[in-house]
Amino acid sequence: MLRVLLARADRSLPEAQQALERRGFSVVPAPVLTLRPAHERVADRAAAQRLDQFDAVIVISEAAAELGLKRLEAFWPQWPIHPRWYAVGRRSARALEARGLTVTVPSPESTEGLLALPALANARETLLLKGAGGRPALEETLKGWGQKVTVLPLYTRVPAPCPLPAPEAIDVVVVGSGECLDALLAAGGEPFRAKALLAPSERVAERARELGFPQAQAVLSLAPGPLAEALARLSRLPREGDNEGTGIDGELR
Repeated sequence: MLRVLLARADRSLPEAQQALERRGFSVVPAPVLTLRPAHERVADRAAAQRLDQFDAVIVISEAAAELGLKRLEAFWPQWPIHPRWYAVGRRSARALEARGLTVTVPSPESTEGLLALPALANARETLLLKGAGGRPALEETLKGWGQKVTVLPLYTRVPAPCPLPAPEAIDVVVVGSGECLDALLAAGGEPFRAKALLAPSERVAERARELGFPQAQAVLSLAPGPLAEALARLSRLPREGDNEGTGIDGELR
């Protein structure tokens, strides 16, 4: 059984862990980040009040969906017909759909998948529901297309100390984001550098390699299905204790 260290924000960990365990993996949770709701600014309230003036609303995460809906529902007891709603992933879309919204989810479930959607490219003004900071590629690309982009920052990510298992108890590390990778190292994750590491994008995988994880690689998506497929491919590699071949930790056996 492949032993997985799952380094993600505390809010998203339990469901992700259960989904992998149902697929037969042994999962050790590492809640390396905690999410704290952001203070609401005057500009945030103004953006929420003119929701119907945006052509597109993009929800970056499940937390952004939940916190953003609370903000918007204070001004919109009934959703306007305009705008169109987009979510980076299926989990983010669920909270929106539960409120009666029609949501477009790209394939692959990623920023790159979103940017490939023709309807989004045609929007003139877009509202982003996201955490403070994070990857700027989506906002920058939309502005490069000539769109007016308003960002509603809904939470901040704070590194959280958490106990980590011994490296020999783990076969592969999965990080939820570049910030999760940094927080894992800050929590004492240096001994896992010899392990295989799965990242949500090539950008994060490249950063992991720069930080000393030579076996880091990107996966199509961190959704349970694609992630389980990537882990299953790793599980078919020779494991520690085999007589020959390259083990999953990269050492010659």
